[in-house]
Amino acid sequence: MGRQPLRLVVTPGLKGDLRALQQAAAHNPRGPQGRLLRVTLNELELIAQGERGTHRLEYMPTYPDLSDCQTTYVGADPGRKPSHRLVWRERMPEGPGQLITREVIALGERNAGQVYYVAGQRLGRPVGFTLAELRSQREPIANPLRLRQQSVEASEHSAQNPGLELG
Repeated sequence: MGRQPLRLVVTPGLKGDLRALQQAAAHNPRGPQGRLLRVTLNELELIAQGERGTHRLEYMPTYPDLSDCQTTYVGADPGRKPSHRLVWRERMPEGPGQLITREVIALGERNAGQVYYVAGQRLGRPVGFTLAELRSQREPIANPLRLRQQSVEASEHSAQNPGLELG
């Protein structure tokens, strides 16, 4: 039995992540960034071919709900714990004759789960709300553009008040 054909969608955010990695790798193509770029591109090919991710994500109230997503670990050094994660989701066809879509949302460091916040922001998902809660809202809880503006305002406020941490 063959695998069902897939369509890989590389989101604008992921394109930016890959572009930044490519620019870093340009300075030393044989260095860690160059290797990470090659490993990441290989993993994207495997995702496009139907390979499973490292694991499915679960809802955690301290992160945006990415329970419809999976993560794949990638790293430059095969002898060490992978340093980065790819976050992606699989979307079923909306109609007959359409393909299953695998949408890759973000590439980021594993450290402190930062990539999960980035993926949540790119999907317009605020922290602390389940997907079911977000779907039940008549109006969006968070506008991604407004979230970005609030983040900039918080950063500016924090810079003006160094003793104050805004979470």
